Amino acid sequence: MSDNKINILLVDDRTENLLALEAILDNEDYQLIKATSGEEALKFLLKYDFAAILLDVQMPGMDGFKTASIIKAREKTRHIPILFITANHLDQEHVFTGYSVGAIDYILKPVDALVLKVKVEGFVHLYKLNDQLKQQKKELEEKNRLLEESYLELSEKSNRLKESEALSNVIFNTSIDTMLVLDEDGTLLKVNPAFASMFLYKVEEVVGTNIRDYFSNQSQLEQLANNYEQFINIPPTIEKKLVINAVKKDGSVFPVEAQLGRKLVNGKNIIAVTIRDVTIQKEYEEKITHMAYHDYLTGLPNRRFFERNLQEQMEASIEQNESFALMYIDIDRFQSVNNSLGQRIGDELLQLIVQRIKNSVPNEYTIYRVGGDKFAVFLSNRETAIEIAEELLTTFNSPFLVHYYEIYVTASIGISIFPYDATNAQDLVKNANAALYQAKREGMDNYQLYHSGLNLQTYRKFMLQNDLRKALERNELIVHYQPRYVVQEKQMMSVEALVRWNHPDWGLIYPGEFIPIAEETGMIGQIGKWVVEAVCKQWNEWKGKGLPPVRISVNFSGQQFLHKNMEEEMKSIIKKQEVDPTYLEFEITESTLMSNQSAVLKMINSFRNMGIKISIDDFGTGYSSLSYLRKYPVDIIKIDKSFVQDHSDESRALITAIITLASQLKMKVVVEGVETNEQWEAMKAMKCDEIQGYYFSRPLPSLELEQFYARQLEGENIRKAEMQKEVTVIPQLETDNELLVNALAKNKLTFSLSARELEVLTLVVKGFTNKEISEELFISEHTVKNHITKIFQKLNVNDRLQAMAKIYQSFLELEKTR
Repeated sequence: MSDNKINILLVDDRTENLLALEAILDNEDYQLIKATSGEEALKFLLKYDFAAILLDVQMPGMDGFKTASIIKAREKTRHIPILFITANHLDQEHVFTGYSVGAIDYILKPVDALVLKVKVEGFVHLYKLNDQLKQQKKELEEKNRLLEESYLELSEKSNRLKESEALSNVIFNTSIDTMLVLDEDGTLLKVNPAFASMFLYKVEEVVGTNIRDYFSNQSQLEQLANNYEQFINIPPTIEKKLVINAVKKDGSVFPVEAQLGRKLVNGKNIIAVTIRDVTIQKEYEEKITHMAYHDYLTGLPNRRFFERNLQEQMEASIEQNESFALMYIDIDRFQSVNNSLGQRIGDELLQLIVQRIKNSVPNEYTIYRVGGDKFAVFLSNRETAIEIAEELLTTFNSPFLVHYYEIYVTASIGISIFPYDATNAQDLVKNANAALYQAKREGMDNYQLYHSGLNLQTYRKFMLQNDLRKALERNELIVHYQPRYVVQEKQMMSVEALVRWNHPDWGLIYPGEFIPIAEETGMIGQIGKWVVEAVCKQWNEWKGKGLPPVRISVNFSGQQFLHKNMEEEMKSIIKKQEVDPTYLEFEITESTLMSNQSAVLKMINSFRNMGIKISIDDFGTGYSSLSYLRKYPVDIIKIDKSFVQDHSDESRALITAIITLASQLKMKVVVEGVETNEQWEAMKAMKCDEIQGYYFSRPLPSLELEQFYARQLEGENIRKAEMQKEVTVIPQLETDNELLVNALAKNKLTFSLSARELEVLTLVVKGFTNKEISEELFISEHTVKNHITKIFQKLNVNDRLQAMAKIYQSFLELEKTR
């Protein structure tokens, strides 16, 4: 390894990941050392010193957490910063585990090259600063050693005294560090010229004065005096160091490091002091500390600072017997801004958002950035939190001006109160997050206070968020296909692909529930890509079985359709699967069409140039007028089912107008939601092009669709009006009282709950607080707490969230049998 290069250790069990990291960090000043396991990494750490370690979390054998704990346990390596690289979502438990074994930071796969470079450059900068400080320390110790040697020579024989004095004077008078000679009372006997430069005094002004005159305040003087007195009484061979604030002649204060050495001369103590100005060193230390505990983009304290201060805040609250509020603020749909306008615009928007938050939160409170677009604040009480939350939401009513963009964003806020909602840091954060997600569920742009009932409403969403990340890996997503019936041909010639999630515990989950979660968590791109790949594979499979090719339409959310890599990803999939793009149709909603007109138009033209058809889904439900159809080169208009099922003259007139205009523009019209013979006859009379709905078929798994298509080709009547519709409504404990009562009764028998415990548990499930339960049942809050403790013991759970999980699972099991 080159001595002139900075060593950086890359640890990952996958060679391709190591090569990718090596490509990103390629720099002539770096020596990148690669290890494919934790064991190999530990061997390298015995041989070399490293500026930073980039460590994969999930590895066979010794994983990242175990490797990090061993590194931090070794004296030689515990100072090296560790950056975890992981594919896991940064949930609270994962973050706590990483930081507990010594991680400095996390970065998610796929790795953002720019972010990785910046973080590594920061570690390298700190490494160089540390190296400089070590060198300065070495130089100071060396100079003090020389000074001590010069003083020791004062006791030698007279024939060497002059030589010793000459050497001492040379060092004393030429040193860039301030050197002093004192008696045991602290009187300055001698100072070197560097003193005049450092303290702005003339040499003759200070000889005979006391060392205490040159330090800044009473506490500093007491520190100096205590150290000086202790030093006088220790053996002469021992040196002492201290860092203290000195004061110049002009009154300015600056930090110095003082090193004291003592020598007995003719029975009296002579003290030699070397003083070095450590202002730059202190600035470096403060900068390093600031970087470790603050976010680089906004300058706000970061999650690490937040977690440390949260514990301190709780301890102070307990000591003072006071409560406080934890407010979590999340910017709604911020990810879509990054995806649509780029990270640079997103970063500038985030800085403007932070400024508005600062304007709404009084200076006495600290704002923390705890995630990409998530912030936290500790507030004195519940009422203050509500007041600030309302003001914050109001400030988001005005647009943010970023360059030439006017950007509207809103915020969702969750609030939990210590110690009423939780008595430990993890639960307090979890409950603030639960309230935050409730605010999002309520339509965003609002705040919610946590209370026990929130767990019941959000339990399913929490679980879906966690499980959705594993759904692709476990191959749990499936695609159903709903036929579209061509009116003139009287047969199926196209289908719509509809993604479903076959959850191992909760069965079939529909996109209306999990697609919003995918958008919030940034997984929508991966899911959309998977759907297109699955559709292309299915198209090829049907083709291979000799079935005539049908066009397949795929739905895209606005966020995915406008993603910067969308076009290239689709080209890659089509090329890899060898699919004829003319048999693909991409559906976008009317709201997507209106969101960013220039970007949407560009994307539409790109896909149409590839041969892909473009359709507007749910047309008529948005805010666009029919005139907008002339602006966009789309191929198909899909009329929303609400107009079909509305038999009013206005709805029929609108459908007729759309069909007429589409015909003039050479666009096809598909009518959705046709379920009855009356609707079918009406749409046929209006001369629409295609019909889709349960009058013909529900969405079918691929094998059933294949059989359906084969029967059609054989001339069979394919109308399936008698087929049962899919049930897409999520069961709600709050509104289905009969099932709720049965679910609670089932748990009463299973866990031997008393009648009173069942009453308490019923109110807990309904969202009552301990105080509300107390008032409802006419018992004390202490008694309520005791009942809840016993219920948790019988259910073998630790908190309300786990208790709600058991009740909710019973509810779902009963719902399936109804």
